[in-house]
Amino acid sequence: MVIEWAAGNRRRGLAAIALALAVGVGVGQLTPIVPASAEKPVPPAPPAVGPQTPSAKVPLAGVDMAQTYVNPINLPGMAVRNIVGTMPPTDENVANTSQIPASLDQETWTAASGRTLAGRSTVGFSRISENSARTGADWSALNVDGTIYLYASGAMQNAPNNNRTVWSTTDYLTWTPHEMNLGLVAPTVVQLGAKFYMAGNNTPVYQADSPTGPWTSMGNFLRSTGQTLSVGDVQFFLDTDGRLYLTYNIGSPIMGVELDPNNPRQLISDPVVLWTFDPRQEWQHIGDNKATYTHGYVEGSQLFKVGDTYYLSVASGGTEFTTYATGVMTSKKPLSGYKVTQQNPIGYGNNHPSAVYPNAGHGSFVRDKAGNLVFFYTYVIAYEEFFERRLGMDVCNVIPAGPKRGAIDCELSNTPQLAPGKKISGRDDVGLYNVATNSQAYWASSYAPGRNPYYGSDRSLSTWWEPADSDTAPTYIRGFGTIFHISAAQIQWKELGRTFTKDNAVKYTLEYKDIPTNTWRPLVDRSTNTTAYTADYVTFDRVLTNAVRLKVLGTTESVKVGVPELNVFGENYNLAVEKGMLTP
Repeated sequence: MVIEWAAGNRRRGLAAIALALAVGVGVGQLTPIVPASAEKPVPPAPPAVGPQTPSAKVPLAGVDMAQTYVNPINLPGMAVRNIVGTMPPTDENVANTSQIPASLDQETWTAASGRTLAGRSTVGFSRISENSARTGADWSALNVDGTIYLYASGAMQNAPNNNRTVWSTTDYLTWTPHEMNLGLVAPTVVQLGAKFYMAGNNTPVYQADSPTGPWTSMGNFLRSTGQTLSVGDVQFFLDTDGRLYLTYNIGSPIMGVELDPNNPRQLISDPVVLWTFDPRQEWQHIGDNKATYTHGYVEGSQLFKVGDTYYLSVASGGTEFTTYATGVMTSKKPLSGYKVTQQNPIGYGNNHPSAVYPNAGHGSFVRDKAGNLVFFYTYVIAYEEFFERRLGMDVCNVIPAGPKRGAIDCELSNTPQLAPGKKISGRDDVGLYNVATNSQAYWASSYAPGRNPYYGSDRSLSTWWEPADSDTAPTYIRGFGTIFHISAAQIQWKELGRTFTKDNAVKYTLEYKDIPTNTWRPLVDRSTNTTAYTADYVTFDRVLTNAVRLKVLGTTESVKVGVPELNVFGENYNLAVEKGMLTP
């Protein structure tokens, strides 16, 4: 009887809704509306015990937005990689299994067996790309008297002339590019006295009198037997006692060895295994869904020290996947005894309701002059092909006490953060949301087939809004669905075609809709811009608005551009307080 009553009640309710719709009454109007004056501000919730729902962001007061950054970092002059893939004309050899039985016939597998099996399982497949792509990865940082120098892999084509740029900063906000006389894949640099030494994947050791070169070769790493050592993903580590070490390997296991600080190419100990792939740890599995137990591609190691604890960081999961991640092990000795003493991977982020963020892949940690532990990491896009990558940066903390003492705590960010050393009231996050994400309010002057305006803020860097070829004044408007106080934006550009260089710069203006006058007012004028940014982060005086308008004026190389993400950062918390909806 209860079931029959409930079913009948539901039928009567549906009938009432249908009747309401038929006569033009909104469904919401079937319920009496409580007058706004009868509602009371929501008081702060009392402290709870046990797991808690995350609180909404509260904007930080007194912030100078010029002291903030957003990931991916706004690096000028990133390298351009041009890979043209072609699809086989038929599927005759696609998914060819003829090599797989050789793997299945092996009695025992190692991580190397898993990598071999992956190659044998993808015979006949190919990657294609539509455009050349900006890229930078495998970040390696060096602190030289308070200036941070950042080295990276770039296009990884025509090595050793790969990416000749090293960037420097003293404030983490302005990055200055320096052109070197050579570029390496996955470079590492160490300072020993007045000299600097650099090495990369399967390269000699180079020396210079400056962190920007010019670099001259000393020859390859040498074992104590006189044999050369030619390996990948090398990283120098200078200990506080003056001893010098090297970690290396692309693919498990990660190896470590001591070097002669008076001759950094000379090994003075036998290489030892520091870490190897562990299929029980899901974060190490390769692939976006982490389903692959058979291998993980452990690589990108770095040895560093905080206090009396040695940390070994490794990347795993595949540099072509957005779940590419970093884990950390600890020891009291530089070349032995590493154990997992914390939750890995180290990065985590609150991805609701902000823009896209990936995990943190191959990178490096550096202590700056203020004692901040800054983590530079590889930020994966991998649409045009799997080496399409960017730079991420966040501050990490070493937990000082309690059961997690010594663990490295990192929160990956994708909304405005105060630069390292600029905290206010102990906070880095300034409390703004990305108010443009997945908004259904948009307009464009035109769009190319399959590149409609929705894709300009859809949480993906693999899609983009693109104007039609005939559009001589490309314009893109993004609404927010309501009103917000906004104070920053990030425009991620998509350069189209294969003719642009690392110096191509986009010229544009950004405006906001002024509510009282119902007119467009200027926010940012980059109409004469000559700096080649791929993720242009701009800040401005706080304004209240419901939309922004982007006008693309061209580029310095006359290259057509699209917009993968137009991110706008703001809040309406203060508006809700002002209008009595909540109490601070």
